[in-house]
Amino acid sequence: MKGIVFSELVGFLDLAGGPVFAEKVLADAGLEHGGAYTRVGQYPWQEAVRVVEAASRESGADFASLCNQFGSYLFERFTVLYGDIVGRYNSAEALLSHVGDHIHEEVKVLYPDARPPEVRAYSEGETLRVEYASHRPFAHIAHGLVAGAMKHFGDERKLEWVHASEDGSSAGFALTR
Repeated sequence: MKGIVFSELVGFLDLAGGPVFAEKVLADAGLEHGGAYTRVGQYPWQEAVRVVEAASRESGADFASLCNQFGSYLFERFTVLYGDIVGRYNSAEALLSHVGDHIHEEVKVLYPDARPPEVRAYSEGETLRVEYASHRPFAHIAHGLVAGAMKHFGDERKLEWVHASEDGSSAGFALTR
């Protein structure tokens, strides 16, 4: 998994609990390199799980809730880091409808070895359905990313879980009125 996600995870921990909290979480996660990530590095996705598990133990917050919060934070960061891409869209629906066929294709250009998740969005009347599938168990992060997009664009619809695999590698969401 790309280092940019890891470096943003460390930034999230720092913002959520402060630098001492972040340092303690990274130490508790038992990472070989102590949590020193570079944005361009490649790291096992399992390390991200270990970091969130350690943050959950340290804070008492639910693992899934932390993933969801991180996803929302990550979308905010994407608006800064990739403002030119996010700025092409005028709504959460427009952006979400192009994650799989446009945004992730640009990710692959920037990072040829990247394996982004599959994201497909489609309309059913006034409802937007978003399907997520990955080799990584990050459905809760995906949910947070969708919620972050909705917040960014002022989309006031309700975000609901439609289904999720037990291992978190796939899920479906619905944006409803």
